[in-house]
Amino acid sequence: MSTSEFTQNWRVLLASFIGIAVGVSSIYFYSIGIFMKPLAAEFGWTRADSSLGALIGTLCAAAMVIPTGWLVDRFGSVKVCLVSLALLSGSFFALGAFTQDLSTYLILIGLMSMITAGSTPLPFTRLVVVAFRANRGKALGIILTGTGVGAMLLPDLLAPYIAEHGWRAGYYALGVVVAVCIPVIGVLLMGARDTEVNTDKSEPSSTSNSSPVASSFLSNGRFYHLCAIFLLTALAVLGTVAHFFSMLTDSGLTPPQAGAVASLIGISVIVGRLIVGFLLDRFSAAYITAGLFLVASVGFLTLGLGGPQYAKLGAVITGLAIGAEVDLIAFLIGRLFARQIYGIVYGVIYAVFLVGGAVGPYVAGRMFDASGSYSSWLIVASCLLLVSSALSLFLPVSKATEELNASVKEDKVTA
Repeated sequence: MSTSEFTQNWRVLLASFIGIAVGVSSIYFYSIGIFMKPLAAEFGWTRADSSLGALIGTLCAAAMVIPTGWLVDRFGSVKVCLVSLALLSGSFFALGAFTQDLSTYLILIGLMSMITAGSTPLPFTRLVVVAFRANRGKALGIILTGTGVGAMLLPDLLAPYIAEHGWRAGYYALGVVVAVCIPVIGVLLMGARDTEVNTDKSEPSSTSNSSPVASSFLSNGRFYHLCAIFLLTALAVLGTVAHFFSMLTDSGLTPPQAGAVASLIGISVIVGRLIVGFLLDRFSAAYITAGLFLVASVGFLTLGLGGPQYAKLGAVITGLAIGAEVDLIAFLIGRLFARQIYGIVYGVIYAVFLVGGAVGPYVAGRMFDASGSYSSWLIVASCLLLVSSALSLFLPVSKATEELNASVKEDKVTA
């Protein structure tokens, strides 16, 4: 391990951090709950109707993440992410200008999600996997805190802005933010390495007979193991995040007050990703994953049974869980699968993750409409996280971690 990795690749880190912060997974997802009640108030939608945007959008994104993974492997991360961010900016302007009813809203959300899949963490995490080896966990943790910044700032800044200027102006503001960041990211990524020949014997190679994905990752049990874990966690965590702002306002908080509490999610995402990134470079990812999801399960159960007085605790627990999820997806794929197929494997698993993130908010909305509260949903989410925690204990990564650490130590001795 050496700080030279950070010295040489600081541009990649900064660009990826900014790109993830203003990408569709951050700036759109964490604003869903803020737009939910203003849209419902203007058009007379139910809570389930308002949640359809998250369902349709996330399913469309899931359908496009796999082709996007192929595009990243084929044409490189830089081109894909810059084009996608430009399309994301335009999509926000379209949402503000052309939304007239539920149908047009869902069509616009679906189109936006399909054409902006390249602004998810996929291309940015690939850049880090290529650039970092000994410090990969920490580097991934750093760039993925970008979503935490979005989750922290959006409720505090966007909620009061929408309350004063309206939801259409809110979408225009998001479009401007993304547009301003695109040239900055482009300059920082000039000359960045997009591909790399894998010479690390401790990690899978696409041509190695010992690789579990040498023939096809679809025939590898580890792939389905990861899919099951992240499907369950996405259902629980993302389903809760989409409704968290509404949970707070339903409990009697004003939008600015709810925004202040919801911003704790962003702070927790940042802290969680930095801590997880640090731990992943030192300990078994299986135990780290299981422990985090167990804590999240207990937190959701407490929020469901205890009520709004535990809202701040719920925000912190939710943020920590989100902080772990995408970080762990990127780290585990980089550790268990060949880097030459990182894009497509990430695309498939992230698509599964997004399906969970699409279904979760809709189910939560339906359960709210049926019962008038989110308590039953939070109990269900807690159970899903408990199962995910148990599955994580059997992740086959301990041996791979030991081999990589031994290889890194050997490199330090010979350097």
